[in-house]
Amino acid sequence: MNQSAKSLRIRQARRHLSRIQQHQHSRIISRSIIHSRFYRYSRHIALYLSADGEVNLSPLINKIHGHYKKCYLPVILSRENGIMAFAPYNKNTSLRKNSFGILEPVYQKKHLKSARQLDLVLAPLVAFDPLGHRMGMGGGYYDRALKHLKQQWHTRKHHPLFVGIAHELQQVDALQAQPWDIQMHAIVTEKGLRYFY
Repeated sequence: MNQSAKSLRIRQARRHLSRIQQHQHSRIISRSIIHSRFYRYSRHIALYLSADGEVNLSPLINKIHGHYKKCYLPVILSRENGIMAFAPYNKNTSLRKNSFGILEPVYQKKHLKSARQLDLVLAPLVAFDPLGHRMGMGGGYYDRALKHLKQQWHTRKHHPLFVGIAHELQQVDALQAQPWDIQMHAIVTEKGLRYFY
């Protein structure tokens, strides 16, 4: 099965999860993140607003500010060049749809952060494999934003930590990694947390 057929099959499968399953996975995954060591030591955290059957991190978002941490969402700066940054987000932040129809914060450029300025990036994905490879939506936004991690992979310095968020059904046996792909440090599903470094 080629990558696009695999992507379509997995996206359909996660969309067909019941509302109860989605809610359960959301709660379990958010709780796993909150109890993880990477969350405990992170102050600036990027995550996402779910779409297309992705894991909903609302329970986590609701806790972040109470834990004296700062929350950020991805914003597309250039669709042509695949450039993304991260804008501050809280319950009072105004949102608008970007060119993909995904909600993102209304921001001032001076408040944007690059991935290098964050402690933790929680990212959605289409599929993942047991080695920590990730299949995204094909735009390469996270790979470009986190390309500096390529040089850090074999050191003890990982900044930010790049953690995938998925339903367990999104795991596949193997993904064909490309030279520009950024490997995840960990994955969290409703079955638990797995580290790859």
